[in-house]
Amino acid sequence: MRLADSFGRGINYIRISLTDRCNLNCFYCEPDKLYEKFPKDEILRVEEIIYLISLFHRKFGIKKFRFTGGEPLLRRGLKEIIEGVRKEIGDNAELTITTNGMFLKNFAEFFKEHKVRVNISLDTLNEEKFKKISGFYGLSNIIHNIDYSKNLGLKLKINTVLLRGINDDEISDLINFSKEKDVKIRFIEFMPISVDVNLWRKNFISEGEVIKALQQKRKIKFIGADDIERTYLVDDEIQIGFISTVSHPFCQGCSRIRLSSDGKIYLCLFDPSGYDIKKFIRPKISEDELCKFIHYVVKLKPEGFIKFKREGTLPKMSPIMKQIGG
Repeated sequence: MRLADSFGRGINYIRISLTDRCNLNCFYCEPDKLYEKFPKDEILRVEEIIYLISLFHRKFGIKKFRFTGGEPLLRRGLKEIIEGVRKEIGDNAELTITTNGMFLKNFAEFFKEHKVRVNISLDTLNEEKFKKISGFYGLSNIIHNIDYSKNLGLKLKINTVLLRGINDDEISDLINFSKEKDVKIRFIEFMPISVDVNLWRKNFISEGEVIKALQQKRKIKFIGADDIERTYLVDDEIQIGFISTVSHPFCQGCSRIRLSSDGKIYLCLFDPSGYDIKKFIRPKISEDELCKFIHYVVKLKPEGFIKFKREGTLPKMSPIMKQIGG
C-alpha cells in the first residue's frame, strides 16, 4: 500500500527520533529560548518503536529508516530497538543512524554486526571551534572513534553544517580529512530552523559561495544531483556532497516523513504541526485506524521550503530540531 502526498510525492523514508536529549548544545540546533524536555512517559517505548517500524515496512513498503535525536546513542534500549527491528524485518531494509560520534566506539561493533550505516556530524577540525559550536570539548574523542570504526569496517559518512565566519575557512581541510580517512563528506547548508533569523542570516553560507571559493585553489567538477544530494569531484579524485536546502531546495522530490521521540509525525522541517499517533498504540494497538490516520496525515504534507523561496519569505515558526530529529 503506497504512501503518497497530495503533490504525488511517494513516501519511502522514515526518520525516527529516539530522544530529545543530547550531550552537546550546538547553537544551530538549540532554540534561542529554553524549552521543556519531553516527559519520560510520553517518549515512545522500545517495543512501540519496533512495532511502528515493522508497520511502516509491512503495510507501506518502507525500506529506509534513519535513527536520529537529540543524540540517539544516549537512548536506553538502542541495541534492543535495532535487534528487534532486524528480527521483524530482517535485512530487507536500510538502517542508518546519525550521531555526534562521542559514544560511537561503544556501538561500532554492534552497528557493523547489524548492518547499520552511520553518519557522523563533524563541523570543524579545531578543538576550540568545536567548543564554540557545541559548548563542549570532545573533538579528539570523535576523531579517535572515526578511526576505530573505520578499522572495524563500519560504513561511515561525515555531515558538516556550513557556518559563515566559523568553519568556512576549513572546507578544504575537511575535504582533505575525508580523503585521509576514506569517508565521504557532505556539506549541509545552515537552515532557518530553531534559531533566531538574524543568527541564521549572519552564519548562512550557500553551496555556490563555497564552490566559488574552492575553485580559487582546487579543481572542482559538478557530477550531478541525486535525491537530496548534489555531488562534486575535487581534484579528479575526491567526491563531496552538498545538501543545499536553502539555495537548491529538493522539496519536489522529498520522500520522507519524521517520527518524533514522543510519537508525533512531522511532515516537513519547516512545518511546526505534529500529528500524534500514540493514541493508536496506547493502551492497545488499533492497527487499521492507525494506517488510515497515517494515510490521512501524509496527504497534508506541505510543499516545503521551496514555497518560501518562491515567495521570498522565511518560515515564521518551525519545530525544534532536537525534538523532531535532525
